[in-house]
Amino acid sequence: MGGSKMLPDITSGARVSQNLLWKPVIEKPDTKEALRAIELRMPRDSFHQNPRITYPQSPSEWRTYTPQPHFIQPRIVEQPDPARLEKQCIYRKKLEKAKSKAAKKKSDFSLLKFVKLAKIKSKEIYMWEENLKPERLKVLMKYLTSPVELDQLYAAQALGQLGIAEESVLSALRSTVQECNSLPLQYEAARSLALLGCLETSVVKVLLRHLKAMSVDQRKDALAALKVSLQAWSLMPPFERSCIAGQSCLIRNLERLVNLQDPLEEMSFDAALCLGYLDKTSPVAQNMMLMCLTQRDWKKKNQALVMLIKHMVIKDAVIIQSVLHQLQHSPVYKHRVDSAKLLTTIGLETIQQEGMEENVFTVLLGKLSAEPFLVVRQSVALAVEELKMKKQIWDIVERQLRDEAAVVRKQAVIALGVLGLRHKNVFFAMLEMLELDTSEDVRVQVIRTFATLGMNNMYVRKSLMNKEQTEGILARECTKALKILDKLSEAQKESMLQTYMVN
Repeated sequence: MGGSKMLPDITSGARVSQNLLWKPVIEKPDTKEALRAIELRMPRDSFHQNPRITYPQSPSEWRTYTPQPHFIQPRIVEQPDPARLEKQCIYRKKLEKAKSKAAKKKSDFSLLKFVKLAKIKSKEIYMWEENLKPERLKVLMKYLTSPVELDQLYAAQALGQLGIAEESVLSALRSTVQECNSLPLQYEAARSLALLGCLETSVVKVLLRHLKAMSVDQRKDALAALKVSLQAWSLMPPFERSCIAGQSCLIRNLERLVNLQDPLEEMSFDAALCLGYLDKTSPVAQNMMLMCLTQRDWKKKNQALVMLIKHMVIKDAVIIQSVLHQLQHSPVYKHRVDSAKLLTTIGLETIQQEGMEENVFTVLLGKLSAEPFLVVRQSVALAVEELKMKKQIWDIVERQLRDEAAVVRKQAVIALGVLGLRHKNVFFAMLEMLELDTSEDVRVQVIRTFATLGMNNMYVRKSLMNKEQTEGILARECTKALKILDKLSEAQKESMLQTYMVN
């Protein structure tokens, strides 16, 4: 048949090879062009079927030796503690259970418990410090009678720094001052007695001798001890103050130090502070404090304001303006807290008499939202309440919640975070802002305000849990707020349990 190749005849019973049956019979093209045309028509492997080369390539590509077949490279593996994992699982279960209970529970709506007061944390005293102090005192008392002078000096310094004014400590230091022949040891014992509040005749004599010394370091050290002792003495009630031996002589020497030194020097300022503690009517100390108000040293300015307002009871317009300036511009947040407290010390009547009520109102209103530190905003809120300006500021801030500008609404929400909410309508308006406000910054501040005020009720939790399921900054802020509210609820439960405990 034509030019096609015929299949071979297959006899009966013969076994046919699979290759013979299914292998296609294709004629080989005669020319190169025909062969190229066939290759173009044949399908090729796709990009995904080619072996992938990663960059940078593995170092095994250039390896010149074969690695050991069963070698395992040693490495450090952090294995979790089973007990710790079990505790975490239990904690997660408790947390989920508490969340579900809080979502179902309908708590009473009480606005008074949502106003948070400003409290600056005091330094915690750990139990191990309390337990070790008696043992420490015994060792130092033993060192005080040691024949080695360095041990005696160390013990005298340490007893003053511990601040424990027990009778045994005071008697040991007194005997050291009176019987010791070493001047350095006598001074260290007298200095420790001054730090512990004991300004007797022998102690004052030793300190005066160092105040008259030629060495600047000795004067500074003696002034530092006097400043601590006299400050504690001035804060005591008048009927509890002990008499200071040689008070008139001490005042004369302090005035001499103030007049001899440059007014801008630290030593002159410390001497004026000591003089103010001893005699609040001293014109030398008053002039020095007023001069420090014009300097750029914020630490001196803060100490001068405290001295003028609390100790010397000087409350004129210049002092009030200096307090407002420090509240607005001081870079130290503790100084701004002190400024808010000084305004409450001055009082509304004095501010009105000096014609500064409008200025004080404007500054306090601005600091409620512009201040970055929460503790300062809380101190300002307390000052607003003490100065009887809270109702006026509430009226202004609640109107700002409906302002068209997002910045104004944000400032109003921040201010309410420390002022508190006086009406249910304001609370539900803020809930509506959390859901519908066009500004994301305003909604974030609403979440933070709920967490700051500790508003742990059904409406807030439901809204925060819904927002937590989304993405972005709102979800992250809702997670933080829910953690804070959970901690508050746990603390409230513990306090309630402690009240029911039988002693």
